[in-house]
Amino acid sequence: MNFFDHKKQGLAPVLMGSAMGLMMLWMLHGALTGEGAMGAGALVVFVGAHVVIAAVAILAVVFAARLSERANGWLNRLHRPSLRHVGLMLGSAALSAGAVHLIAHGFGGLV
Repeated sequence: MNFFDHKKQGLAPVLMGSAMGLMMLWMLHGALTGEGAMGAGALVVFVGAHVVIAAVAILAVVFAARLSERANGWLNRLHRPSLRHVGLMLGSAALSAGAVHLIAHGFGGLV
């Protein structure tokens, strides 16, 4: 299996996942150490708001697609990531955040 098949998705999921991993590391590290401008409560509200907004948007589109043939056709053409796509994004997020974290703090407890 070729994870970097340019004919299907290219490197977009890997690059987007890497960016997401670095952003979450930045936000979480600042919240845990108290050095960031965003506290732990603000981080929970930020992530929670994104989850709620995504859920409302998904439910609205699915509800509209059930009522309208036109919306149903649009929904069928919409980008729906495969499990492989999501796996690539989450894997690259974990790898990029882990690599930056180990470089910043050293390999002290690993060797």
